Amino acid sequence: MILLLGGTSETAPVAEALARAGYRVLVSTATDIELAVGSHPRIEHRRGRLNAEQMAGLVHERGIRAIVDATHPFASAVRATAQQVAEQLQIPYLNYARPGSVGEADGVCIAANHEDAARWACKTGVPILLTIGSRNVLPYAREARRAGIPLIARVLDHPDSHTACREAGIPQECVITGRGPFSVEENRRVIQKYKIGVLVTKDSGDAGGVPEKLEAARREGCSVIVVGRPELGGGIDSVPDLVRKLESRISPAPYGVLALDLESVLVPEIWETVARIAGVPALALTTRDLPDYAALMQQRISLCREHGLTLARLRAIVAAMEPLPGAVAFLAWAQERTRVAIVSDTFCELAGPLLEKLGSPVLLCNALTLDDRGFLAGSILREGGKPGAIAEFQRLGWRVAAVGDSFNDLAMLEAADAAFLFQPAPRVLETGVEFPPIWTLDQLKTALAPIL
Repeated sequence: MILLLGGTSETAPVAEALARAGYRVLVSTATDIELAVGSHPRIEHRRGRLNAEQMAGLVHERGIRAIVDATHPFASAVRATAQQVAEQLQIPYLNYARPGSVGEADGVCIAANHEDAARWACKTGVPILLTIGSRNVLPYAREARRAGIPLIARVLDHPDSHTACREAGIPQECVITGRGPFSVEENRRVIQKYKIGVLVTKDSGDAGGVPEKLEAARREGCSVIVVGRPELGGGIDSVPDLVRKLESRISPAPYGVLALDLESVLVPEIWETVARIAGVPALALTTRDLPDYAALMQQRISLCREHGLTLARLRAIVAAMEPLPGAVAFLAWAQERTRVAIVSDTFCELAGPLLEKLGSPVLLCNALTLDDRGFLAGSILREGGKPGAIAEFQRLGWRVAAVGDSFNDLAMLEAADAAFLFQPAPRVLETGVEFPPIWTLDQLKTALAPIL
């Protein structure tokens, strides 16, 4: 598990990149403000500020292997806490620092801190627009009152922001709320409305909307004071570089699950065998032929009833079947290396006899319902289907390798961290699937060996 300290617009891209690389990611944000953190199954989210003791406790409790700091460039206190905890617990600390976007060539005044910026802004004698957040409004409010200059503060519409402005003595009518980044035109409208002569911002980078503020100020003839960012010390300014740096320190989670389709991978197609033995050719259709699984099952139920095939009769046919050549040995080989789960759209009541011949591996499948005469009446499908099973494994922190052969396996293969298309039918290949086909179990072992 990686602890990702977030709170900026880069949080989601960083979290997604780490999750795609195979890491479980716990995103921690300080406030309850809604923020996109990524939707990958390996990403979790917690809210609330953490002091050093709480952060250390979280590291122990969740098995954190590294701290990645993607907080705001000006969040110095959080950064210091994270570095302290990482050093104390001897885990890697990596700092993602979005690039700055302001230099002397931009024609702005760069202040070392908020106190200097407040003094410089108030010397001009013109209305001031603060776009620095709410935590540091006090020195500006104090200097503006002393100089008798109007001060407008644009902050998040959050109770903490309103409290900070109120405690600084900024009247409510001088507080603008909104969530950036703002466009050039949005900034211009504010400058025009309040007759702003000086805009104060922080060098929070392109993602913080700084270029749009500078352009708006330039067009309106407004001076700009920029609070320079604190020294970040070894910050990594690209997401790919961040992932590579983390991989050099800590390997992603190993492939913890091999998810195998059952039919045409380990055993023959059950319904094709039933069709041949029972003399009902239409029962031989599979999702290779009819991708709509619900329609396919309804057709099977009708045909079984029409031809007197009860569940007992179907199970007797299945009991006479044997696993595919080499399947038992392949399964034993895989189980020596990792967890193996059979993820199938078959039914536990139907496939049971074959599973026993395979050594009774874990089977995630569907269930049948029967009428009072023992005929198939309907089915209970597993929630989430095959891709849902993959997502649950990933949520537990396991990388998943998946093997399937048919249309109903494609979503599972796309959800997995590594995917293998085994002995696919020509119709499946004709769809232009991106997974290269594998034709024998020996070839499959060769392909899986490096990751299991």
